[in-house]
Amino acid sequence: MALTYIDVLSSLFGGRRFTTLEFARRSGNPRAAKVLSELKNRGLVERVGRGKYRCLSPSERPDLRNAEWGRVHDVVLSGPDPKAWAGETALELWTGGRYRLAPSLYSRVFNLAVPRLRREDWVRYLSDHRVSTSTKKRVGARVELTTADDLKPVLIDGEPVVARSEVERLIREHPALYGNAEELLIG
Repeated sequence: MALTYIDVLSSLFGGRRFTTLEFARRSGNPRAAKVLSELKNRGLVERVGRGKYRCLSPSERPDLRNAEWGRVHDVVLSGPDPKAWAGETALELWTGGRYRLAPSLYSRVFNLAVPRLRREDWVRYLSDHRVSTSTKKRVGARVELTTADDLKPVLIDGEPVVARSEVERLIREHPALYGNAEELLIG
């Protein structure tokens, strides 16, 4: 795994304050102010004065998971129609958020059904908006695309979702994953 700038900062300065000039000299980066500004935006360092920074410890850093997951959710909803949440994402909506399958605390998979003929358009759209569709992505959010010949979404809380019958079929096909989720379905 490659070193990141936060690794370098932690190694060089620990929790003590440092200046942009110190960082530039010790790291060899000619754009130190730009790097520090980006790290500040990501919640990894704190600006404590003009040109002065401090690395935040992991316990001080903000939890940015929901912001990233919300961004991906909004990108998908802003995409071309027709589309419908499918799989685990549809199950979550059909249960009013009471059932969520989460294989990791640090990743979120959004399942989306799109028309078969529009799949490549969706891959391009998601890529243009920096949303991964790769199953190799283990941290952050990604979208798994499934295709359908006849897509008729149902609206739940204003969001397009596959029909309840498809969610019921998914639950019955995978009882080990979804257990008693059928009892939690709304409507």
